[in-house]
Amino acid sequence: MHEDRNIIVKKWFSKADNDLKNIENNLTSKDIPADTLCFHSQQAIEKLIKGSLVYFEQDISKTHDLVKLLTEITPFIPELSPLEEDMERISEFAVETRYPDAFYEPSLEEAKEAYKVALKVKEIVLDKIKI
Repeated sequence: MHEDRNIIVKKWFSKADNDLKNIENNLTSKDIPADTLCFHSQQAIEKLIKGSLVYFEQDISKTHDLVKLLTEITPFIPELSPLEEDMERISEFAVETRYPDAFYEPSLEEAKEAYKVALKVKEIVLDKIKI
């Protein structure tokens, strides 16, 4: 593994950690913005997968579609494949929750579930990638 690649992977994972910290900070607030939690869960998962693709020397698709990214990473991290249904649902949070004309407002329970999935993805990825 090239040192430069490790640095890039660490940067992807650091950005994912920042998304997770954002969620953790919001969960302690009095008025929890569920849409923001969902967005940052999606972003954390996306960054963890993209960092993993860099680690395995794969091209990174310019997409927010977690299912597409999952398809690209499962040959290297098959343990993520059982999360496909979750990824499909969470993928919608990349854009849908960011704008006021979105037709769907996620519940706090959905936001917490998305966060749990993001933590699971992080656990699986870090178990496979030792940098």
